Amino acid sequence: MVPAQQNLVQVRLGLVQHLNAHPLTFGFRQQKELQLFDDTPARLFEMLSSGELDAALISSVECLRNPNFGYCKTVGVCCNGALRSILYFKSKEQDWTIPAQKIYTDNGSRSSVALLQVLFANKFGRLPSVLPENPEKIADRVVSEGTAGGLLIGDAALRFSMREDLDQFRVKDLGEWWLQQESLPFVFALWAYPKSAPLEDSYFEDSLATGLKNLDGIAARSDFPFALEYISQLLHYRLGPGEWAALERFQDHLRAWDLL
Repeated sequence: MVPAQQNLVQVRLGLVQHLNAHPLTFGFRQQKELQLFDDTPARLFEMLSSGELDAALISSVECLRNPNFGYCKTVGVCCNGALRSILYFKSKEQDWTIPAQKIYTDNGSRSSVALLQVLFANKFGRLPSVLPENPEKIADRVVSEGTAGGLLIGDAALRFSMREDLDQFRVKDLGEWWLQQESLPFVFALWAYPKSAPLEDSYFEDSLATGLKNLDGIAARSDFPFALEYISQLLHYRLGPGEWAALERFQDHLRAWDLL
């Protein structure tokens, strides 16, 4: 582990922009000396892999896929059922019992794409065809093409959930879908770092502790009227036995469908 005397303000940290990560990153954002980089989990994974970052909040699936990464064992982005920000949807005219011919995905979070692949494959017996797309275009593509599905994550999914025409879509919340299938919570993101240069779990725990004391303020700065409920009730940030069982179960499914 990193020696206690090391100057941790020199650490280059990758932080996720979405509201779901703000409690985890709040403490770090109060430390002006830190080198902070905001991006999607997918982009942060690439930066961490190339050595541009010392640690980053990345998709949990990348922690399972990459044995050269270590990760914080105590905190992450988790849910235990519906969370409103990982949404798979089809147009209202489509039948849920018929699999979408293709699914346009927001690839900002690779855990969400992998989770959808697992859930879809377990239901229909085959992996779906997934195509990355600009999240702002996904809903329109689903409507115009008629046989396609869509996957939105994070803030884009929260905005989608507020659409006035939401009744024109059939929507599945992936957190709820996973809970129904596995009776387990789900872990979407973890703090990762190279195994050759690990960081203490307490480093990340301290930032979360500060965030949890400031949930009201985090929610007040959000554009979403349900922000406080979202970060305090729909999401949770500490890993326990259920979350570890979920990661193991997820890894088993990924291996079974050759997605690791």
